[in-house]
Amino acid sequence: MNLEHIQQQVRYLTNQEGKTTDVLIPLDTWETILQALTAETHPIDSKAELIADFKQSLIDAKQGKTFPLEELWEGIEE
Repeated sequence: MNLEHIQQQVRYLTNQEGKTTDVLIPLDTWETILQALTAETHPIDSKAELIADFKQSLIDAKQGKTFPLEELWEGIEE
């Protein structure tokens, strides 16, 4: 669903003066919007986790906490 399709689904409510006051969005369109917003916020969490892991690995390396490279690849599927 693209932005143009979403815009076609939206209906506006106006008051007696003709001022737009509310928006009506079909439920399936709203759920699609929510899913897209959730998907956009997840990479931010992943980036934060990645940065935190990287910082921790630098701290561990500085303290001499190392382990064989093979352990890093365990559980990673090709």
